[in-house]
This record gives sequence, C-alpha cells and structure tokens, in this order.
Amino acid sequence: MIRKLFYILIIIGNISFDCLAQYNQVESNGVEIYYRVFGKGEPLLILGGGPGDNANRYLSLCELLSKSFQCILVDQRGTGKSMPAVLDSTTISIELTLSDFEALRKELNLESWTVLGFSYGGYLASLYAHFYPNAVSSLILLGSIGLNLSIFQYFNDNITSRLSNEGIEKFDYWNDSARVAADPHHTLVERIRARIPGYFYDRKKSLIVSQNMQDSDFNFELGKWIWGDIQRKDLNLEKVESRFNKPVLILHGRQDPVGESIPQKLSTYYKHAQLFFLEKCGHYSWVEQPEKVYRYVKEFLGK
Repeated sequence: MIRKLFYILIIIGNISFDCLAQYNQVESNGVEIYYRVFGKGEPLLILGGGPGDNANRYLSLCELLSKSFQCILVDQRGTGKSMPAVLDSTTISIELTLSDFEALRKELNLESWTVLGFSYGGYLASLYAHFYPNAVSSLILLGSIGLNLSIFQYFNDNITSRLSNEGIEKFDYWNDSARVAADPHHTLVERIRARIPGYFYDRKKSLIVSQNMQDSDFNFELGKWIWGDIQRKDLNLEKVESRFNKPVLILHGRQDPVGESIPQKLSTYYKHAQLFFLEKCGHYSWVEQPEKVYRYVKEFLGK
C-alpha cells in the first residue's frame, strides 16, 4: 500500500509540475516545434534520449534543475507535438533537428545557451556543439552514448546481463511473435519496460521509470530515419577534431550499462571537460542520485 501511494504521489507531482508551463511553438523548416519553459535563471536546453522519446519523460529532470535554472524542454522533431505531416528522409534528419534548436534559440533571443543532453540526447548535444559551436556556451552530458554509435556493440548485452529471471521472462513474453504481430508498438514498449531494471543500480528506483511508462512515450518510427541519417552521413565525431572549446561537464553513473570507456573518451575529446562518476548509479542519474546531479550542475555553472 505504501509503495502504491508513493508512485501515485509521483504521478500527481509530475502532472502538477507539467501544468506550471504552457506549450509554445516556433516554426522551423515547415514544422511547428513545441517547447516548454520551467523556472528562471541561466537557460538550459534539455535534450532527452531515444531517438523518439516524448519530452514528458524528462519532466522530473526539469523539476530538479528548474530550482536554479531556466529549463527549456523541447519536443524534438518527430516526437510529442512536434510532428511533421509525414515522417521520412525529407522531414526527419540530424540537420533538420539541429536547425530546430537554432530556430528555438533565436525565438528566445538567446545569444547562446547551455545544452544538457541525456543518453542519445548527449550525442545529439555533441553534434549541436560541433556544428553550431558559437550557439552553445557549455555542455552537460548525462549518461551520453558518446561520439558515435559504437556503444551498440555491447550496450544491449550489458542490460540483458543485469536482468533477473523475472525480467527475462517478461521480455520473452512480450517478444512472442504472435503478440508482436498483434500490436508491434505496445509489445516493444513492454519489452523496454521489462529491461528498465538493467539500466539501474537500484532496482526499486527503476520502478519510478518503468511504472510511469506509456505507449505514447515513444515514437519508434523516428529511429529508423535518424539512425539511417547518422550512418549515411557517417556522423562520427571521433574522426574529426573537436570544434568546441568551452566547458563540458560529464556526469556518468558508475553502474551505467554504457560503461566507463565512453565518458573517458568524451573527457579526452573535449579540451575543457570535467568528468565525474556517480557511485551507486546507473543510466538515469537524476533519478538515482538527484542531489549529486543537482550539486554538480550548480557548481559547474557557478551557482
């Protein structure tokens, strides 16, 4: 009963926090890009993971950081309210996504801003800083997947190796071919839910993420076009010298299935990088170690 009440309060908290900010939009290359602004202070552009995650998955991160900063949470092109009429190579690409951020920055009349990226959003933030270095005053990378897609050689195996027998059974249940054929989207969401504990150090805290997941949280079709664009254009930042010479904060869970080599490579790639490992922490650092994430970001930005 106490646990159920705990999660009800979390859900209520997210809803009430969400209501604190209304949606605004800016036109960018034929698409209305929607965003919300939380808090006051130095502006932080928040880039969630995926590709294809609904921005609502990162309300708790905004709630944490908006105590001291102005968090700008964007529905990335092809997610949430920022939907083109059709999703194909003409409407979904890294170039168009980065140009959306520029349109938003100019709409807000900001000369530059700090960009915070989580997971795939960390890679996207690095691309943004590479192609628009003057627009980014500093970078914050939370559990970033790095400078290319090499992580996927082992990332899924790392998650699977951490699952309990119950988690593996749930995954297999939703991976049944008949269930997948009946509802591909829902079964994929359920497979993600079954694997969420593998992202965490603390299995109890993984429930905060897994129990609040909804089918509408993901647009899996987006990934097809984004991953294809990345591979086609060979957007591998390891192959090029960094153009970004401003401060970079790298926060990474010690038990993150991304592993330790990725943040270490990031810390050598960027000339002015600070790397901190968060102990007893997996991929979702602000869920498992919110006080430390908040403190490191405040210290980094001089608050």
